[in-house]
Amino acid sequence: MADTSAQRDGEAGFPAYDAQAIETKWQQIWEDEKLYKTDEDPSKPKKYVLEMFPYPSGDLHMGHARNYTIGDAMARQARMRGYDVLHPIGFDAFGLPAENAAIKHHTQAAAWTYSNMDQAVRTMRRMGFSYDYDRMVKTCEPDYYRWGQWFFIKMWEKGLAYRATSPVNWCPTCKTVLANEQVVDGRCWRCGSIPEKRELSQWYLKITDYAQELLDGLDDLPGWPDRVKQMQRNWIGRSEGAEIDFKLAAEDGVTPTDRTITVFTTRADTLFGVSFMVLPPESKLAEELVAGTQYEADFRRLREATAKVSSVERQGTNREKHGVFTGRYVINPINGRPAPLWVADYVLMDYGTGAVMGVPCGDQRDFDFARKYGLEIAPIICQKDDPLYEDLKDERELRVTSVDWDGAMEAEGYLVQSGQFTGLRGGKHSEGVDAIVAWLEDHGVGRRKVQYRLRDWLISRQRYWGNPIPMIHCDHCGDVPVPEDQLPVVLPDNLDLGAGDTLAECKEFYETTCPKCGRPARRITDTMDTFTCSSWYYLRYCDPHNDSEPFSKAAVDRWMPVDNYIGGIEHAILHLLYSRFWTRVARDLGMIDASEPFTNLLCQGMVKDQNGDTMSKSKGNVVPPSSVIEPYGADTMRLSILFIAPPEKDFDWDEEAVAGANRFIKRAWRVVWQLCQSADPEATLNPAGLDPVSKELNRVLNEMGIKCTDDFDRGQFNTAISACMEIVNAASKYVIEVPAERRDPALCQRVAHDLVCMLSPIIPHWSEELFHAALGRETSVYNEPWPEFDPEQAKSDVVEIAVQVKGKVRAHIAVPASSSREELEAAARAAVAPQLEGKEVKKVIVVPGRLVNIVAV
Repeated sequence: MADTSAQRDGEAGFPAYDAQAIETKWQQIWEDEKLYKTDEDPSKPKKYVLEMFPYPSGDLHMGHARNYTIGDAMARQARMRGYDVLHPIGFDAFGLPAENAAIKHHTQAAAWTYSNMDQAVRTMRRMGFSYDYDRMVKTCEPDYYRWGQWFFIKMWEKGLAYRATSPVNWCPTCKTVLANEQVVDGRCWRCGSIPEKRELSQWYLKITDYAQELLDGLDDLPGWPDRVKQMQRNWIGRSEGAEIDFKLAAEDGVTPTDRTITVFTTRADTLFGVSFMVLPPESKLAEELVAGTQYEADFRRLREATAKVSSVERQGTNREKHGVFTGRYVINPINGRPAPLWVADYVLMDYGTGAVMGVPCGDQRDFDFARKYGLEIAPIICQKDDPLYEDLKDERELRVTSVDWDGAMEAEGYLVQSGQFTGLRGGKHSEGVDAIVAWLEDHGVGRRKVQYRLRDWLISRQRYWGNPIPMIHCDHCGDVPVPEDQLPVVLPDNLDLGAGDTLAECKEFYETTCPKCGRPARRITDTMDTFTCSSWYYLRYCDPHNDSEPFSKAAVDRWMPVDNYIGGIEHAILHLLYSRFWTRVARDLGMIDASEPFTNLLCQGMVKDQNGDTMSKSKGNVVPPSSVIEPYGADTMRLSILFIAPPEKDFDWDEEAVAGANRFIKRAWRVVWQLCQSADPEATLNPAGLDPVSKELNRVLNEMGIKCTDDFDRGQFNTAISACMEIVNAASKYVIEVPAERRDPALCQRVAHDLVCMLSPIIPHWSEELFHAALGRETSVYNEPWPEFDPEQAKSDVVEIAVQVKGKVRAHIAVPASSSREELEAAARAAVAPQLEGKEVKKVIVVPGRLVNIVAV
């Protein structure tokens, strides 16, 4: 019968590696001793490590495991580096999946949610994550969502929360509205349905008040990935331009009325080229102007058709445009020319003022629309090498109002047919823009304006399982906040969601009295977007049991901002932007000093299946952690997912990599025990007195120890593990080649100790067992300081250098590290003598410690 590793270990005088027994043992000890309870030691520097809020939609999968293992490795290593570590966990427990599951299974959303949370915690404990479970936050519990309601009221008092009737994105599948940020590539971020536009009264948070600060703050986040910052910059969408006032003409089409339509443009220099103005189909003004006219029926058909098309599709350059003339004109303020007023489906209500001036010579969508409907295409900006420029360079009046072009021209060049501004350079931020805006301001028909793409955060949701908006509507007093001493507004727990019961139909919930006048009133039945819950949970973790305020200022000022935040790139705009906004609101309420919530952000890559598809429950292709834990143990799972790839890169799940990780753990287990059999904890290591073989092991320990530490600091766990593997290889070679009685006892102790410590953030159960059983320690390895290493002892006596001939590597040679330039050149010439035969050496370039390049002809 073949000898097994367990048998060999037993015969060698040390126990075999038994993952299940070791992990069960240490998980219980850690829990009993509350090892990971936050110390709150102000004498230590703080380190706040946090993984993004999990949603309890079922048990955890490998995507979760990767996220949490990254954070856990950071937290464990930080503790050993002398930090006071806050590493909490909780659940983003409100939301649509729980409600849909309750409807499907005829159960309560709370029951489904709590069952999933309990299962997730069991899995987290089985993975050995070092969470302070005493600080657990569950957003569906009243002691948490009470303070979300409190924040809403404070924002209401500051004018940051309001109700408005406006066109909103309605998801027909989720049966609720969506914030603009939740429409991704024209589809619902959750279910993928195409949203419709509906006119509804909804509640908003005024994130636009912080637009410029949110934009500027990105420059103060060097620890964030550049792509995340760019995504937020693009979403905030700062545009410098001008607002321009066009007078609505009377029905004769030429006489200005007192009514003004204002447009926003970044290209005021193209004002002379306006050949029409466009309103979106949702425009109330457009509806008013066509009412009772011959254009009304066509307008209504256009509006109905447009409601079925996503905003992204409407703005597409290649999509056919559809429009309706209103029968009215506007007067161009700079030249007095009338321009027809149209309604078109490629214009959105939530951009600028909702009205757009059509300049078809320089905008492809305007060009397509003008060509389709026979509108003017007047050239007003040309390049100097354009033949049209020579013809029009001195023209101040519009002589050419139509051109036979295939498409819009690049809107850069020199102004033509532009009155007194003809000849000026045109383009964004050009002299033409500056001159025309100055003229508009002087004449009171325009003004400089900064516009943002960002719109206020729509938080109303027409679903049950969410945080109730703490407002009451009274017919006499209007909208009135619920008094603070009546918070929280608690969700009813007796609705039959399967039968279609909703908050809007629950009299026990919505019937109330006005806090101001005492008359009968109606409680608001919308709940808040669940992103309101996840926008401040990291603050609550700092002081989770406070029942008199959301958190104390002292607590958040101690821990905030989060030092290391780990989560997916898919939250770059939604959660991360909302959290930055919420933190600033808390700051302005005097509750916190920090402006930014997260100092360093790591967006971990996706875990994909063997076909390269991202794992997700909806696809049914997830690999549960239990599939690795049961045969191999949690430490094998942790090691494999950190070693397969750098944390920010995607990777394909690889069963062989898991098996390889388990083989390494067992090999390292044996090496540590073998070293400890020759170790003396009381002996003092004398590097200078080591024999050559022992000296090389000590060198590798220091060289790789420095690399491992540096890689941990950079969050590159795969290469940190590689450094530990190099130490294991060197130690294995040492115990094989050197008899036990000749091994240096102090070196064996040092290598075993440092290896166990360096691997402890990655494979904690393995490390804890060896720290006690093999190394004989009585306290936890996580109370041990992180090892320190000596750069001098890491230096090698021999280095390998490349030898090049005319820039191409022809040999590698090992030379003493102290070799002079002359000695390096001589050794290099000898190594490539055949390649130099018959040639004349013209030049020799020596880079000590790296290469010798010989130029020979």
